Amino acid sequence: DHIHNALFNLVVTGEGHIGSLDTQRLHARVHEFGAFAQAVLADELRALGIRVAYDDKEQAAVILAIPQFANEAFSKSTHQVLRNAKAFAAGQGLDWDDISAEKKAEILREAAAAARLAKHGEKTDHKIWRDQAEAMGWEHSTVMEDARIAALSNEERFERAYAFAAKHLAEEFHTAAAIDHDRLRIHAARGLIGVGVAGGVKDIDRVVELIERKGIDLHGEHVDLVAAWAKRENPEDEPRQVLRVTNSAQIRVEESLRDHAARAALDTSGALAAGDIRRAIEASGLDFDSEPEHGAAQKAAIYALGQGGALSLLTGVAGAGKSTLLRPLVAAWKADTRFDASGREIVGVSTAWRQADALQDAGIDRTRALEPFLKSVEAGEFVPTRNTILVIDEISQIAPRPMLRLLELQAETGMTIKALGDREQAQAIEAGDTIEILRRALPKSAQPELLTAVRQVDRRDRQIAGMFRDSEAETALAMKRAEGTAMLIGGDFDQVAAKIADFYVSRRDILDAAGSKRGITISAPTNEDAAAISMAIRTRLKARGEIGADETVYKAITPRGAKEPHAFDLPIATGDHLRLYRYTWAKIDGKEGPIGYNGHVVKVMGKTAGGLLLQNAKGQIGEVEWRRLTDPVTKRLMLGFGHALTIDAAQGVTSDEHIDALPRGSAGITAFKAYVAESRARGTTWTMISEAAVHEAERRSRALGDAKPIEADDLWKRTAADMASKPYKSLALDLVEACRRTQERSIDSFIEQGRTFHRRPADALDPGRMARERVRSKIATEEVAPHIADLAAGVEGNAALLREAKKNLESRLDKHRPEPPSPAPSIVRPSPSPFR
Repeated sequence: DHIHNALFNLVVTGEGHIGSLDTQRLHARVHEFGAFAQAVLADELRALGIRVAYDDKEQAAVILAIPQFANEAFSKSTHQVLRNAKAFAAGQGLDWDDISAEKKAEILREAAAAARLAKHGEKTDHKIWRDQAEAMGWEHSTVMEDARIAALSNEERFERAYAFAAKHLAEEFHTAAAIDHDRLRIHAARGLIGVGVAGGVKDIDRVVELIERKGIDLHGEHVDLVAAWAKRENPEDEPRQVLRVTNSAQIRVEESLRDHAARAALDTSGALAAGDIRRAIEASGLDFDSEPEHGAAQKAAIYALGQGGALSLLTGVAGAGKSTLLRPLVAAWKADTRFDASGREIVGVSTAWRQADALQDAGIDRTRALEPFLKSVEAGEFVPTRNTILVIDEISQIAPRPMLRLLELQAETGMTIKALGDREQAQAIEAGDTIEILRRALPKSAQPELLTAVRQVDRRDRQIAGMFRDSEAETALAMKRAEGTAMLIGGDFDQVAAKIADFYVSRRDILDAAGSKRGITISAPTNEDAAAISMAIRTRLKARGEIGADETVYKAITPRGAKEPHAFDLPIATGDHLRLYRYTWAKIDGKEGPIGYNGHVVKVMGKTAGGLLLQNAKGQIGEVEWRRLTDPVTKRLMLGFGHALTIDAAQGVTSDEHIDALPRGSAGITAFKAYVAESRARGTTWTMISEAAVHEAERRSRALGDAKPIEADDLWKRTAADMASKPYKSLALDLVEACRRTQERSIDSFIEQGRTFHRRPADALDPGRMARERVRSKIATEEVAPHIADLAAGVEGNAALLREAKKNLESRLDKHRPEPPSPAPSIVRPSPSPFR
């Protein structure tokens, strides 16, 4: 069960003003409180002899005596409520797909209430649960099994809780260079769930002390933690100082990357001559004059890359024509025989095979995904030399750690690295921000920019894509709504996926009829979303006869290294489009060779006794054995649905039209992903968003009891805010810099105090005593100040009484005073002589 804490959101300040709680400050502590409550609950359960363990996410306690299938059966049936709501709408003559999201939410609430009433009726909860258990064939006796838990000393408890917290912190540092210090307390509290609480909240303090003192294991090495006060990394957050934590390994990686980058940029021994570049441009036949401004920027970038040092970084927006500008450079490099008579050796790499293969359009014959490339170097299968030029595309997806390995390789071999990418597109999963580190390390001459695009044929489409890059999503969506290319889709998840599939098929037919060469593509935020939409498209194509009747359902699995690895059922028939999850070998025209790599989409042309006949994007047809498609560990197929891609996988794709599909709303979208999804097409990009999901997100963001109706404009504003968010990855270097600034401020303050002491007059009082007297005087003033008015009024009252008493006394004396005697004659005395 979840534990809910109710807080009255009302604060009366010391000055008498009314305000609200700073819930942002409470956010992290709420998770800590919840974890601590789970630890106390687990203790109470163990004391009753109940066996307790962690849940799947290791964030809460579960009772082992209750089987998982019973937990699922007794959970609230969301799907049943939804079915009831649709049935109710149909009974009222309403079309569920056509009614507004607000009306749907109202019907769902009523359906949930009705379901609870139907569930109970005349029965008690106890009777209902017994009936359900009997229907499942499960008979519950007791959870109190008199389990005996071995008593642990405090040292043992703290050590085990520390080990738990250290493991989970290592997982966080895998994707984040710096985290809030509050995360240490959360993991420490969760570590106590498994070992118990004896000293209250102080137990959390003890575990945190161990984490800070002992450090953690990360990437196979033991690292220390470094903390400093710093501003939050995102501009959306309030600009307050928070205690942040990084680790010594991340600091070393980022500092080494910075130093290697600065060094490599200064090595111009492999640079091309300006004349060679000019001749290559002239021989390329490329037209740089049809778009004069963009063409001039492209030529400037060509010269900057060609004449740059051993490391150059080209920042190019989506659709800037990076492959186009590489062509003359590739030709010039191949003609450069200074280091080898056969010309320069050029290799293209990127995070994914699909993106690396796109470099072949620029004339780079050898392309590899980054991880296989590094493995081939380590195995000695590929040996870079001074003659090698490594072209890296989509560098925003490459983390500092692998980039450092490449620069270390550059230092060892003397090869040249040319990197292309855009910080405003999808970022690396691992910790750190490679482009930002390179931007700080490289001289301006080594980082040309190409900030205009030519992918979109229409200038308005270019403008809209640029707005998504610049976090102007609200304006961009308003423009798209006006032209009908952005829409909110009604219905539940399955219905939204179905409508997106219908739209995809209809646009595909139109483009095919018009002779489109690049067709239409579709992207979604997650693998699950892409799979659901692909399956919906497949259902429609099968109904049209485009997919054969030779269907067989296979067990499949996403790659083990994927962000969301999961197993699923995969139907395969002739005509299906499948996504490869690995480098796949086939027999093509009687010869062995690759049919595709991870991320490539292939078409099933038929089946054989030992595998499948697959066709790749080049039109090659190859026979692939099942063993080539099977994961050796799980024995499941390493294949996926191929009609829709994730946004990360779609980065680098160019099509005539594109669908930016958001079947779960915009909650998981950032500006980085929105920009990628909205810039894939040469023509129109269609933005299709689940209305119900955005409505629910907006409703949950409002205060309880807020009865203001949610309008369409509210939904679009919510979507725009999500699509404009830019959560840049933090850097350990920033935390090191914050430590340095804090140290320098402390030193400066100490020096200034010393100067003040030495400048004091010789007869000055002791400065320490003077400071104490000033503090005491200030305290006394602050204590007395509120009472001065009352004291003054009292003194004035006393003075009035005294004046009145004096007046009365004088009056009485005047009445009883005798008459004064007559004055005596005056005696005049001479003045003394001044000469006496």
